[in-house]
Amino acid sequence: MKKQIIALAVCSLLATSSFAGPRHRAPRDESNRAPKEESIGLGSGAAIGGLAGGPIGLIIGAAFGGWLGDRMHTEKSGRRAAESRAADLNAQATTLATSLAATQGMVTAKDAALTTERIAHRQDLAEALSVEVFFRTEESGLGSATEERLARLAALVEPMEGAVIRLEGHTDARGTESFNTTLSSARADAVRAALIKGGLPAERVIITASGEADSVAAEKDVDGMALERRVQMNVVDGDDANRVALQGTP
Repeated sequence: MKKQIIALAVCSLLATSSFAGPRHRAPRDESNRAPKEESIGLGSGAAIGGLAGGPIGLIIGAAFGGWLGDRMHTEKSGRRAAESRAADLNAQATTLATSLAATQGMVTAKDAALTTERIAHRQDLAEALSVEVFFRTEESGLGSATEERLARLAALVEPMEGAVIRLEGHTDARGTESFNTTLSSARADAVRAALIKGGLPAERVIITASGEADSVAAEKDVDGMALERRVQMNVVDGDDANRVALQGTP
């Protein structure tokens, strides 16, 4: 019984000193938490050791209590550090998500602007490349200057993905309908061959032989008939071209 009283007295002394200390110190911060936890552990260990084994048990218990307090402090510090790191990582993730959303919005807007610009450029270029090649009466041959011009045209259109050149062959009203249909087809074929020679794939050039169907010039209107002996060229999308023309020579 006497040993138990001694142990309890020592325990009270240790516990009291552990709580009394802060009264004479500056306000408690992180560095001051370890001594308190060690004191609590020391007091608890001493009490357990004293009750279990007298003075020797008291010493052993006190040592165990000091280790226990240090362990408590280490675990709490580690937990606080982990929580702080987790909070920092969450903040970084939020910042990155916001930045990513803003970047994606900018990319989407830029893509839309580029698409609009590309369509406008495509339309302007198609209008610029809508040209006509004229022929002499009952002829379908091309001069060297015309072939060179068509080669340059082919080089401009070739990089335009999906772009197709549609050729429409025409004649004036003189001659039979059958003859004029055949002549308009030969004229369109001559232009097509020049474009292919200039580097444009054959599948991207389609022809339509209209013959004299669109002729409106009077028989004595020489200038008007000269304008009708032509091949009209237009740059169009492949799907649109296939809806209105035949592939290859009729």
